[in-house]
Amino acid sequence: MADKRDDAAQDGAVDKDIGAEVIHHPAVRWPMLAASGTAAGIVLLDERYRVLWANAGFCALSGWSLDEVSGHVGTELVRRQALQPSWFTAESRAGAWQRVQVGDGATGGMRGVLMSETRLPSRRDGASILWTFIDPRDEAPHSSSGTAHRFHDPLDGMASVWLFEDRLQHALERADRLDQRVGLLLSRLDDREALRARFGEAGFDALQQQVGRRLVQTLRGEDSLTRLGQGHWGILVEQPVSPEGLQMVALRCQEAMEAPFRVEHEVPLLTLSFGIAIYPQDGDMIERLLESAEAALLRAVPATHTFFDPSLRAVLARRLAFREFVQDALLQPTQYFRIVYQPRLAPHDGRCRDVEAQLRLLHPEWGELLPSEFLPVVAEMGQAVWLDRWTIDHLAAQRTAWQEKGGELATLGLSLDVDAATLDQSVTDHRPLDVALRALSTDVSWLSLELEERAFIDQAAEHAHLFRRLSALGVRLAVSHAGQGAVDIMRLAGLPVSRVTFGPSVAAALRRHDTPAARGLEALARGLETLQLEGVVTGVSTETQWEVAGCLVAGLVQGDGVCEALEAEALEAWLDART
Repeated sequence: MADKRDDAAQDGAVDKDIGAEVIHHPAVRWPMLAASGTAAGIVLLDERYRVLWANAGFCALSGWSLDEVSGHVGTELVRRQALQPSWFTAESRAGAWQRVQVGDGATGGMRGVLMSETRLPSRRDGASILWTFIDPRDEAPHSSSGTAHRFHDPLDGMASVWLFEDRLQHALERADRLDQRVGLLLSRLDDREALRARFGEAGFDALQQQVGRRLVQTLRGEDSLTRLGQGHWGILVEQPVSPEGLQMVALRCQEAMEAPFRVEHEVPLLTLSFGIAIYPQDGDMIERLLESAEAALLRAVPATHTFFDPSLRAVLARRLAFREFVQDALLQPTQYFRIVYQPRLAPHDGRCRDVEAQLRLLHPEWGELLPSEFLPVVAEMGQAVWLDRWTIDHLAAQRTAWQEKGGELATLGLSLDVDAATLDQSVTDHRPLDVALRALSTDVSWLSLELEERAFIDQAAEHAHLFRRLSALGVRLAVSHAGQGAVDIMRLAGLPVSRVTFGPSVAAALRRHDTPAARGLEALARGLETLQLEGVVTGVSTETQWEVAGCLVAGLVQGDGVCEALEAEALEAWLDART
């Protein structure tokens, strides 16, 4: 090995037996090696990473003698492997295990081992850093239960770098098999140097431990967290993975920093920044994924998060702004929501037999939004039931107004597509749906509630009594959006419903009388008629679709080709004109 000794290493003599003192020093965490029969390599270094002393174990692992390594800069003796962002090189590892190689690369004698770094208190001999090496190929230490040690970081719940890398590799392999995505977040503690100067190494290490525990408590049990260096952490997130979900992970971790931290009777304010990369689009292997996450982190200003793909941040910012708008709209529903009505006609005589009520959301920039554009956000916020019941209250008031006026609308039923959570008897004010309907102080036999098929199947046993109570009130139940997949007639026969609505995909398939779709719909219509179920084809927009639906469906037809959704007064005028 080339002689690169620093003469400054000879400034003070180092006792050859100081290793024994370090091993038993209370500042050194020794959770694994104390029980290990594996020969451990130990190296002591000064503050500038110059080697002061190495034991026989390290000499055996590396093939070098103590004289050959004394005085050398330690980073020249160790070659780190994988999971090494550029900011890691001069960072302290503080006990976390990592993969490295030691030995003379020129002679091909490099050997893969695991290394841990620990900061030591001030010592008269100048030793500031302890490196510990073990060979993972040696017999692994076992616990009393016989389970091999997993090389966890001394911070409970935090994986070592070695284990984190292993989990990341397996996560990428699973993602390839299942056509899924994996999220990788790199985090840094902001103002690290200022905090280190303010509290010293011991105080800064105590802060890092508090941050690590806070992150462990914030993340899901299935997520993996590791320490990647001084003030840096890595987070592995598997299914479900989406830009919104990863953004939420970063926001939750940043919010966790708002609670006070304490060190040396002070309460410092801490913030975290995040760089986020997604597999496979931001990197198709570990190294590239890490590079992408690091590049994103370098762009992040303090207390923010940044995606490797800059466009994602802009998209998510728009989504977050829209979410905030929906939240404001729910607080002032009469100002932002309006109800429109679309008639359903019997194809054999063209008369209106039913009306579907639909919600619209008025956005100051984007105009009028359809339910498909805002209801998923309402459901994510847990407000779908509240909005459904608010709509039912307004429908009851509108129905009363039509009855006072008289006319055709006073005799028609009103249908409303509601969220499956509406059946839950423990939501909102803890009143079951039938109790809320009775509180309207009006007959509700005009109301038809439409829910997706899974709502009836998944909750059939739980809500059997509720279905019967709704039926006793005269409320009709319907399956909505059927036809997107295979339609099981026998399963429909077992549901407490009297109507089945077919989405626009069915109407779009109705091109000619002789198409397979038309013949299939004809067979389905006969089956529904046998089961005494009324069918409704929605999304009809052309004359051909109307003709085919009129010939085949013993039920109702609805769509913009028949009549677009109208406000109450406009619907009254439309019906009067047809009459």
